Amino acid sequence: MPRAKVVSFINYKGGVGKTTTTYHIGCSLAQHHNKKVLLVDIDPQTNLTFLCAPPEKWEDFKKRCGTIATMYKRFQEKQPLDTKRFTWQEPIQFTEGRITNLDLIPCDIDLLGEDLGGGKLTGVFPTLESLRQNSKEYLRERMFLRNAIREVQDKYDYILIDCPPNLYLMTQNALAISHWYVITTIPDHLSTIGLTILIDKVKKIGKWIKSAQTFAGKSKRPLMVAKFGGCIFVKVRIGGGLITNTHLGKMEEVRKLAPSFSTYTTELIGYSEAAENCLPIWLQGSPNAKRAARKREYEKITDEFLKRF
Repeated sequence: MPRAKVVSFINYKGGVGKTTTTYHIGCSLAQHHNKKVLLVDIDPQTNLTFLCAPPEKWEDFKKRCGTIATMYKRFQEKQPLDTKRFTWQEPIQFTEGRITNLDLIPCDIDLLGEDLGGGKLTGVFPTLESLRQNSKEYLRERMFLRNAIREVQDKYDYILIDCPPNLYLMTQNALAISHWYVITTIPDHLSTIGLTILIDKVKKIGKWIKSAQTFAGKSKRPLMVAKFGGCIFVKVRIGGGLITNTHLGKMEEVRKLAPSFSTYTTELIGYSEAAENCLPIWLQGSPNAKRAARKREYEKITDEFLKRF
């Protein structure tokens, strides 16, 4: 089986549907396309984990097996990572059973307010001199997820990483193992104002990693930063059956600046109801969720996701 395609979902603004989109694409790949999927939660808010299972079940798994934080501690101590041990097999359950073909590496809510890391080179951009002096350590700090995911990459079709709302160490780890990254955004002024800056900063991270590899000497497996895979619009506002002029105008503006998905999600209360029950929208039985599910918004996004990646 070929190695899984790895995609990171990023933005440094919260509340823009990043986690919900990661979750629904993963569930749709598994349920509607029979793909083997691994979700990786590296955001200390742990929302992706709590979309997959309630907190009490997460607590039990954490006590028995650990979380991404446990794995990172092992990495710091230069112990074997043993990724399979920390992988939660098919955590999403519903009345008729569970979502098969979908696994999770959970995050840890105890990390809120902290960054996984803490080394002196964990920031976005080091000075050139510090990079020259510490290039090997700089690269090693960005190889944690690469090492962890490579242990299981041949067991999945897709690995989706939900990143924290920043470009610090763990997001850089995700970018260094991913083939592509996707940005989710609401089509309004505040949510889209930094898109080009974000894309440029990811490019700059790639340049710093390349420079560090030059200073450190040649590597048999050089680190490469993910390619930009496109923007996904979420929470698009509808009025009278049509996209409001404000959101439509912003979507057209963004599409001129950056490749974007043609499919999108709209503002619907059913998504919140499904999240409260740790279910994708098409498995939540409330009237609001059923109305949302009939639109098949995330199924359409997943269809486009498969064509792109």
